Amino acid sequence: MQIKKAVEVAHPLETVWRALCDIELVAACLPGASITEALGGDKYKGRFQVKVGPLAASFAGEVEIARDEAAHSATVSGRGADAKSSSRASGSLAYRLEPAGPAATRILVDSQVDLAGALAQFGKGAVMNEMANRITAQFVSNLEARLGPAAAAEAAPVPPAERAQPAPLDAGNLVWSVLRDRIVALLARLFGRRRVEH
Repeated sequence: MQIKKAVEVAHPLETVWRALCDIELVAACLPGASITEALGGDKYKGRFQVKVGPLAASFAGEVEIARDEAAHSATVSGRGADAKSSSRASGSLAYRLEPAGPAATRILVDSQVDLAGALAQFGKGAVMNEMANRITAQFVSNLEARLGPAAAAEAAPVPPAERAQPAPLDAGNLVWSVLRDRIVALLARLFGRRRVEH
C-alpha cells in the first residue's frame, strides 16, 4: 500500500533536517518504535511494537537510511517479522523537506508498506490511510515537543540498555476510533438528508 502525506512543523528547515538525521530522536517520536543497535553505515536494528485488541506483535528487523544532504531528502527502508503472530512487514519511506515560511518546514512523505500474516487484515485501504493520518499527527506533535525550548535543556543521552521500552502502538484503539468516526459521519449524513427531505 502506498501512502502520501504532507505535514508542517513550526521550525526552520535546517533544524528539522538535523532532527530527522538523528535516528534515535525519530524513533522516540514514533509510537511503538525503538532502535536496539547501530550496525554502522546508516544501518540499524530496531523494533516496532503494535497491539490490536488481544493480538500483540513485536516486529524485529533492520533499517537502512540513504540521505541526500543537498536536497534535504532521505529514503528509509526496512523489513521485520514477529515470531509469535507470524506477521511480516516491509516497506520504504521517502521524505523531502521544503521551506514553508521563514520559521516553518513542510515534510513531504511517500511511503510503501506491505503487510503479511495475522496483521495484514488491518492493512486495508481506507482504514490504513486514516490510521496513517493519526500516527503522523502524533509523530509531528512529538517532534514539535522535542524541538521546543524545553528540549534544549535535555540531559545527556541514555544508553540503549538503560532506556525504558516504548509503549506499543495500540492499533486496536486506532481502528475502533476510525470505525467510530466513520459511523458517526454516516449517521450525520443520513439524518441530515432526512431533515432536508422533510
